Amino acid sequence: MSVRKQESRVCARKYRSAFTLVELLVVIAIIAILVLLLLPAINAAREAARRAQCQNNLKQLGIAVLNYESALMKLPLGVNCGEGSMWSAYILPYMEDESLKKLMTIGEDSRGNFQWAHPGPYRYPIAQRDTFTNIIAVETVISAYRCPSAAIPEHQYDVSSDSWHVMQRAPGSYVGIASGLLTNQNRPRCMTALDGVLFGHSKDEPAKTIRFKKIKDGASKTALIGEVWHDGNTVQSRGQTSEQAHGDRKDHWYIGSDDIDIYNDPSEALGSTGVGVNLQKRFNCTVQNSRGDECQALQLSISSYHPGMAQIVLCDGSVKVIEDSIDEKIWSAYGTRANQTIDFLNRSN
Repeated sequence: MSVRKQESRVCARKYRSAFTLVELLVVIAIIAILVLLLLPAINAAREAARRAQCQNNLKQLGIAVLNYESALMKLPLGVNCGEGSMWSAYILPYMEDESLKKLMTIGEDSRGNFQWAHPGPYRYPIAQRDTFTNIIAVETVISAYRCPSAAIPEHQYDVSSDSWHVMQRAPGSYVGIASGLLTNQNRPRCMTALDGVLFGHSKDEPAKTIRFKKIKDGASKTALIGEVWHDGNTVQSRGQTSEQAHGDRKDHWYIGSDDIDIYNDPSEALGSTGVGVNLQKRFNCTVQNSRGDECQALQLSISSYHPGMAQIVLCDGSVKVIEDSIDEKIWSAYGTRANQTIDFLNRSN
């Protein structure tokens, strides 16, 4: 064989060993398909991690409430409707955040709503004067009060229907469960003396709280705190107080609010198992500008950003997953403390 023929064969072998453009495109397409197949699994794993963190948040809140009850011989008040503070403020010392609790004024005084909001827009951050320490508190982000799956910003502009302002309020993801029977946040007006464990009280009557011995249905059968969906799309910037930046939007805050102070919106801090789970997924009522029963029920709904379910912490400190399809009677029973509904709950487990 001549040297020239050998060289030509070597060159041919070298040429055939390279990728053609078609082969390269096929490889890229295969890689793209594999990535697309893996993305749902990756997203599912991320959501599982976020859900686990949300569960841990609920467990922390539940343990803090239990420690509060152990120390003070009573459960915390759900909301103080005559002043504006709520259960999530009272348990701060048991969340290793006593300094924030000491910063606040709890109890109505001559300054009125200056405690929880400002009568007009102000430059953020607000000057740290005694008058506005509660506003500083409600603008403080507390990670344990936020579900990591929640599609909400760290801060939101908040203006109430009577023009009280919080420029950078921190949205919350959890509410106390005040009732298993309440179906509309307008009945009663401030959720006073209800059948749950964390309810409100009126400024016209003494504060009513309960002890664990009043939970006749059992601590492991009674809901304490649940997660909630927050309508964050309606309040992105300051606008006229007649638009959706006020009033009936589905918002949830922690520590305190002037809306609770004026009896407007106890659902900022409290919810009910008397309405279905994840109601926001069942009908279009995102911008809360309706006084209809559906929108008022939506305000109270235990709800979440997790697909097909929401989570609650029970009065024994355990966390339970509640599916959207839960039986209405069973779900209602979780919100009552002494309704003799244990048989319903035993059948659900």
